[in-house]
Amino acid sequence: MRLPYVTLRLERILLFLIGGSSAAALNLVLAYIGVDLLGFSSELHQNYVNIVTMEAGLVYSFFVYRAFVWKDKVSSPRRILLRQLPVYHLSAGAAILARGLLIFPLLQLLGMHYLLNITIGLLSGAVITYILSDRYVFTAYFSESNS
Repeated sequence: MRLPYVTLRLERILLFLIGGSSAAALNLVLAYIGVDLLGFSSELHQNYVNIVTMEAGLVYSFFVYRAFVWKDKVSSPRRILLRQLPVYHLSAGAAILARGLLIFPLLQLLGMHYLLNITIGLLSGAVITYILSDRYVFTAYFSESNS
């Protein structure tokens, strides 16, 4: 009977989408604070703000996913910080590269409107991040030698 597995998978996907949405909201709030409230408004400063908010959003989303989406995957604090968090950064980087170097240019070449293109990129990035996170980042901890 596969129903419990399917239910767990759907619950994970829903929690992943909620966590990702909250990370996106955090990015926007931090960007607003940096640019509009703290005055980092030049193009160069906005780029710095973007980098800082992306990193804050990545770390935030990692711990949200760790605590709520893949909470059943037991790991030591050492493994979480020294393996899972760096691998999560790599998986997010893979999604960003796929969006920026493959998906967006290809759809742009095909004449797709940029807003639809970005939306498809966001969705494909979420799919890539979910798959990599599920298979490689939040794997169950078995022994310290697996770290």
